[in-house]
Amino acid sequence: MMKMLSLLAVVLLVPVLLGPGQAHAAAAPGQVSLRTAYAMAIRDRIIASWLPPATMTSGQHCRVAITQLPGGTIVSVKVDAACQFDAAGKAALERAVLRAQPLPYKGFEAVFDRSLNIGFTAP
Repeated sequence: MMKMLSLLAVVLLVPVLLGPGQAHAAAAPGQVSLRTAYAMAIRDRIIASWLPPATMTSGQHCRVAITQLPGGTIVSVKVDAACQFDAAGKAALERAVLRAQPLPYKGFEAVFDRSLNIGFTAP
């Protein structure tokens, strides 16, 4: 049975997607909702591209740094050194991110962030 990859709670993703030096308090209420929708759209796109290896262990964590251009084209994907996934899991996660491109952009221009840092947890 194919395992699904889940992102950490969207509540945790939103601060990551806010960008450096920004905080929830500094964002307009509508932008916080738009940022949440942006995080969920990215999550859904990556999960839809995920083909997990049989070696995945439930509860393992992995973070990836994604650099993208306006429009959602991915420039780079880098798995964090502290990633708990094995080599096959890391490679599968990188492939999922690349297959997910272009990442959601249209409608999210106001909250677009060139640099994303997203955490994943194997179910």
